[in-house]
Amino acid sequence: GTVLTEHVGNVELSALGEKLPFGEIFNRDLKWLSESDVIIAEVTTPSLGVGYELAKAESLGKKVLCLYRESEGRSLSPMVDGNTYNTIKRYVALDELPKIFDRFFDRAH
Repeated sequence: GTVLTEHVGNVELSALGEKLPFGEIFNRDLKWLSESDVIIAEVTTPSLGVGYELAKAESLGKKVLCLYRESEGRSLSPMVDGNTYNTIKRYVALDELPKIFDRFFDRAH
């Protein structure tokens, strides 16, 4: 498939995010949500933006996979974990992700 948010992994992207007007980012991201067949969200680090996107994805009827990397001293937000709409997969190591993706996409289509 096509990944619409590859820019997120760009090493030049700072912790402050993109240097675009906020309204432009908002409209672009909502457009991407509406165009997507499935949403995959990394939810290990709490994010108001990701939470908003998850709620919007649900309202649009999108299939949602939330990935949570387990580690000591961390817990998944109860608002994400308690939402039975989302498919939540916990992992410890990155090498677990291909199997998680395979299982999710087998059920998603």
